[in-house]
Amino acid sequence: MRKTSITNSPCEACGACCAFFRVSFPNFETSEVPGGVVPADLTFFSKDAIRYMKGTEAKSPRCVALEGCVGVRVKCTIYENRPSTCRKFNLSWKNNIGNRLCDQARGVFGLQAFSQY
Repeated sequence: MRKTSITNSPCEACGACCAFFRVSFPNFETSEVPGGVVPADLTFFSKDAIRYMKGTEAKSPRCVALEGCVGVRVKCTIYENRPSTCRKFNLSWKNNIGNRLCDQARGVFGLQAFSQY
């Protein structure tokens, strides 16, 4: 039997961005709107007519869709249905391009930055 190697994303051992930033996105991305995919029950509607992921509005933010321990092992429980903000977040480790926001969030949790600028 052949063994196949599985390459995990470094994000699966991080999750810092999900426990550091406020996640906002347009209302039309929620499941309450035809074609929307983000589970509406995991969001809240703010005064400024924007949706936020629950938990990210807290003083110590942590997205309710984040499961696991930051810096050890995490997963997004709605990965396939995550908001555009999450989909568009540039991964600092990918293609050696760097993302100061990714590295900033990692630093808050005592994790080494992926990038050198």
